Amino acid sequence: MPTTKERLDKHERQLAIHDRQITAIRDLVREGIRLMVGFRKDMRALAAAQKRTDASLKAYLDSLKGRSTNGHTKRKRDLE
Repeated sequence: MPTTKERLDKHERQLAIHDRQITAIRDLVREGIRLMVGFRKDMRALAAAQKRTDASLKAYLDSLKGRSTNGHTKRKRDLE
């Protein structure tokens, strides 16, 4: 049967192991939060770029409306 001192030593070793594990987990969580902040900034920039692209594409498509001449110029024809 282990003595009280042996049990206490074993318990302290286990606590030290758990403390290191908790510290490692805390560091992982901090790094994950840092990455998420960067990801959020990147997503905001991407969304802004997408809005600019959408506006540019809409303007381009609007400029093409009514221009179905296949490269030819339109002429007024005399119907007389």
